[in-house]
Amino acid sequence: MNLAGKRPHAANGSFFLPCAAGEGDRAKRGGGGSPAGSPNETCVRWMTQSARAKGGENRGRGPPPPPCGGGWGALLLAALVAVASPALAKPQRVVSLNLCADELALQLADPGVVKSVTWLSQDRRNANVAAKAATLPANDGHAEEALAYDPDLVLVGPFADPASIALLKQVGAPVVEVGAPQTFDGVRRQIRDLAVALGEPERGEALVADLDARLARVVVDLSRPRLKAVVLRPNGFTVGPGSLVDEILARAGLDNLARRLDIAADEQVPLEVVALLGADILILDRDAASAPSLADAALDHPAIAALAGRMTVVSLPARLWTCGGPEIAEAVAWLAAAAARAREATP
Repeated sequence: MNLAGKRPHAANGSFFLPCAAGEGDRAKRGGGGSPAGSPNETCVRWMTQSARAKGGENRGRGPPPPPCGGGWGALLLAALVAVASPALAKPQRVVSLNLCADELALQLADPGVVKSVTWLSQDRRNANVAAKAATLPANDGHAEEALAYDPDLVLVGPFADPASIALLKQVGAPVVEVGAPQTFDGVRRQIRDLAVALGEPERGEALVADLDARLARVVVDLSRPRLKAVVLRPNGFTVGPGSLVDEILARAGLDNLARRLDIAADEQVPLEVVALLGADILILDRDAASAPSLADAALDHPAIAALAGRMTVVSLPARLWTCGGPEIAEAVAWLAAAAARAREATP
């Protein structure tokens, strides 16, 4: 299938998560970063050569060629950004190149401050802030798109293209990475850190307080044995210890059976192993109404339907625990309710 010039259909689970537009593009290409000769790579290489020329390393060789695809306009844009006025205490032109950064920035920043978000955040099936995101220009996660807004802050994700980050930093654009927290405390810390970067520390504290209040409303009966659960993600992955999902399961009163497999935080498991684990609840990491995709094939296997006869099979929208944001409280509440239903269905 030729995807040139098109944005792919983003069914839940179709990309490795957490996913930014630029990271999704890398997955489509089947590689780990920009292909040779991409605009990002060429710009960074050209700018490095230019810097060396100024230092005398290229003396006698002539000036380096202009960047491919961008011409001298790319150099002019870089120069304008580099000599821009000092950054304001509260950024006024924020561009996000990551889905998870989109969601937090749109909840923390003033209206109009975020100038562009990834196209993934505009998909209601995969994002929690699609209504807000739909009002903004979308980007594909490329550095050149961010620089077009003369940003005073660019947000990237943990799997961002290193060449894009290098380009942004070389032209003087402030860059903040939004990571993939593995604990509730990590989620709280990331909300606070990004709020400070956006000049909105009070809003960060308010968002954390709201998260904690929503978590406190989820009551789990600790006097009863924990139900055993296993998560099945697209492409046959499950989630083990050392992950945010593992903490979410525990907070919802569930025992994550992947802990018995001696696996990493995110690892593929055969369906035969899933069937033999003896789970009370099988959690499919997708929206029940998601469109079919190759990544979801494992979740649609006939064996899953057969397992439904001896365990509770439920689907959790991936958007609730894809990113480490306040929506994890909804994931905890959703799973606690699913556990309660499973108990009622057990003779």
